[in-house]
Amino acid sequence: MYKFPDLAFCLGEYRLLDARSGLLVHLKRHFPDLNQRKVLIFFDGKKELLSECYSEEWEGFSIHYSHEKKADELIIGYLNYCQVPSQCLVVTSDKEILSYARRLRVKRKTSEEFYAEWVKRETEVDETEFNHLKEGLTPSSESDYWERQFLP
Repeated sequence: MYKFPDLAFCLGEYRLLDARSGLLVHLKRHFPDLNQRKVLIFFDGKKELLSECYSEEWEGFSIHYSHEKKADELIIGYLNYCQVPSQCLVVTSDKEILSYARRLRVKRKTSEEFYAEWVKRETEVDETEFNHLKEGLTPSSESDYWERQFLP
């Protein structure tokens, strides 16, 4: 979460729930079609102070809370449990997890690489939306465009 400036700001103000929610929103935009893949998210600690929730589903994401353990332990446990680790992708800045994932032949991406990819994708989406607004176009068929140009 520290790689996203808005989320780092929330964390700096001790607004953990806002940072977690923000991360989920960012990930939802990054993975719009979750029907083809499974995305697991591991958070350190509890969902809320008195919460007994260990896992939950949210809009296609599988979210896991470590409670008294470290989220790193849950991630490594999942990689050990996974039948085909080479089909997994781990996103983390933790060197121990990256090293462990490498030994299992799991695809790896640092949080910094993921954030750079996310920024690039968001910039492309924003530029596309801006260009449509600038040109007065909305995504539609070519016949719709010409009808708007010539028919009253």
